Amino acid sequence: MRKIKHMKKLLALLFLVTSFPVFAQKPVNLSTSKNGTPIYHSAGSGANVGLGLSFTVDSATTRIDTHNSVPNQPFNTMVYLEGSKKISLFGWVNKDSVDFYRYNVTENDNHQIVEDAKPLSTNVHTYINNKAQIALGTCLVANKKLTINLYKITARSKISTTIIYNKDIAPAKIFIIALNKQQKGRSYVEMITKLDSTKFRADKITKSMAIVLNRTDLDFVYTAYLKNKETGKVLYRSNNWLYEYFNPGFPYLFIDAAYFKKPGDYEIEIIPTLSNGFRSKTFPDKTTRYSFTIEEEKVDFFSLEGLSIYMVLFGVLSGALSVYLLRVYKKKTAEKLAIQKIKLDSIRSQLNPHFLFNALAGIQNLMNKQEVENANRYLTKFARLTRNVLESKELISIAEEKMLLNDYLQMEQLRFHFNYQLEVSEAIDSDNIEIPSMLLQPFVENAVKHGIAGKGNEGHIEVYITLAEKDLILKVKDNGMGYDSSRNYAGLGLQLSKNRISLLNTIYKENPFILDVQSRDNGTEVTITLTQWL
Repeated sequence: MRKIKHMKKLLALLFLVTSFPVFAQKPVNLSTSKNGTPIYHSAGSGANVGLGLSFTVDSATTRIDTHNSVPNQPFNTMVYLEGSKKISLFGWVNKDSVDFYRYNVTENDNHQIVEDAKPLSTNVHTYINNKAQIALGTCLVANKKLTINLYKITARSKISTTIIYNKDIAPAKIFIIALNKQQKGRSYVEMITKLDSTKFRADKITKSMAIVLNRTDLDFVYTAYLKNKETGKVLYRSNNWLYEYFNPGFPYLFIDAAYFKKPGDYEIEIIPTLSNGFRSKTFPDKTTRYSFTIEEEKVDFFSLEGLSIYMVLFGVLSGALSVYLLRVYKKKTAEKLAIQKIKLDSIRSQLNPHFLFNALAGIQNLMNKQEVENANRYLTKFARLTRNVLESKELISIAEEKMLLNDYLQMEQLRFHFNYQLEVSEAIDSDNIEIPSMLLQPFVENAVKHGIAGKGNEGHIEVYITLAEKDLILKVKDNGMGYDSSRNYAGLGLQLSKNRISLLNTIYKENPFILDVQSRDNGTEVTITLTQWL
């Protein structure tokens, strides 16, 4: 009985706080439990190097927000703290691997306080087979940013990074607002005043708006929204900050002029946001706002200049109309050719010789086993899938898309033996609502071939089609190993799908398609939002 009580006490000592934010409206001690034992908080990183990182805080801490993701970095996480003055870092590793780990700690991005250090084993009993606790030291974190890099000396290229941020997240500061224009093959930038409530015109040569921010410790936490001030509708949102153009690496993004060319009042909001895949936390009190008005272009036809313009337009009206119609025809022809190109690329991606060989081999295997009924059923599904891919229908019903996905997933089950779940919300009229043909299939194929192909019966794929007000939401999730979505991998097919969605956005300008890919070490989730589709 005494041993059991001692075990419970130590298990309480090893309690790891989950990924949900911990903060208090009333003063709460986040450093120790009621019986005085330290509370270990999970930092949510280290899976790619086989180390579970955790930490303890002091009694001054008022908030802990863990497992915050870093865009396009599946093995990097951020921990947000408020009020902390000191933390202690710990890890959980296999006992026979303790000597292989090293770590670095950098303070405020410019001062390395620990370099290639070897963690020390502690005497804490883990009660987990073959696991040991290691200590990475105690750090002063008052108003600081710490960056911890973990790696094994046997695999130095695999690095897990955790950011401990114990500073005030400041509102974004706009450095430059500019319009990108193009005329007669020449591109140039027109600077816009940073003063709020400015007015300007977005003429036909205006291609986009550039928003450039001052550098901060956490550029990636800011999300930019473009809103129609009259309706409050969000026209565009992005946190895809770029760094290549401005020196010294100021973050910037572009908003296509199609979103703000219509005369009216607009507002840009830049809001800090922490996200970990389960929930998002915004800081509305840290919002940066910039309002502007797009004015209508006016021409005074009774002025000398206006009359001259009118006479010129009148004289060349027929020629201008012909040129315009020719341009429209060429544009539509180019879009149709691009659509056909993507369809052909999609066919080559989906029905490559390797896939055909394995599918037919699977059917032949059923025939050899005298399972004629199963062979006929799968041959029917294979024929139906092949026929649909070769058809030229641009739109199909959700019911047809579901049937084709079922056919494809059941075919691939012959090879990989995974489990899957395919659900369409009951609120959706799946027989009458149409979407672009084979929109989800490349992402489902990607989940099969590059996500769960090697997991056998443990592999699982989930496909959901749901509603969010007037938006149609399509999701594909798998429990594979994940990948770095910022890199281009041969065979993933993501670039082909992104090109197709970009082309669809030029056709359905009033109903933009938004693609979001979140990949981590425990799987990948792809979300396609068809805005105002219903």
